[in-house]
Amino acid sequence: MGDGRMGGGEEERLLEQIAAGDVDAFAALYDRYSRSVYSLACRMLGDSQTAQEITQDVFEGIWRGARAFTPRRGNARGWILALAHHKSVDALRRQKVRAVEPLSEVQAHDADVVAVALARVEGEAVRAALGTLSDVQRTVVVLAYYGGYTQQEIAHRLAVPLGTIKTRMRDGLQRLRTALGGVGESMR
Repeated sequence: MGDGRMGGGEEERLLEQIAAGDVDAFAALYDRYSRSVYSLACRMLGDSQTAQEITQDVFEGIWRGARAFTPRRGNARGWILALAHHKSVDALRRQKVRAVEPLSEVQAHDADVVAVALARVEGEAVRAALGTLSDVQRTVVVLAYYGGYTQQEIAHRLAVPLGTIKTRMRDGLQRLRTALGGVGESMR
């Protein structure tokens, strides 16, 4: 298993080949990314067995849905890791792992939530990009992507209208995309 780093063109070609049913291309992509997918899922879930299941689900999804990858929206690595993230969040929701905090704790510890999420984010570029967001944008992005909350749950927890949450999320993601030079496209 590799570290998941390949030339962007090679990754895109592999996904095109997978979309056409090429088993060897699928094996090559699996060898490159299975460790990264497993690590992300394991870190989010804290459970190796569930992380293995998520890894299997992600690669099954890639095999069935490689046509869904759109290079103009981001790179293949980001797309694959976004799939892993979304499937891990779904698993967290199914397991009801996270405890519901009283609203007062969320408001009182917004800075702590951001600090914890920033500490978990890999890469100095992403941490720097998150630092460019306003506090309200960063809170919404962190709760959604690292806390696993839906926009509706965030609106309820922060006592803010859903439309406001959606606007903060959209603006925050646009700002991240700009700061990361297109890398953030995979966060959609």
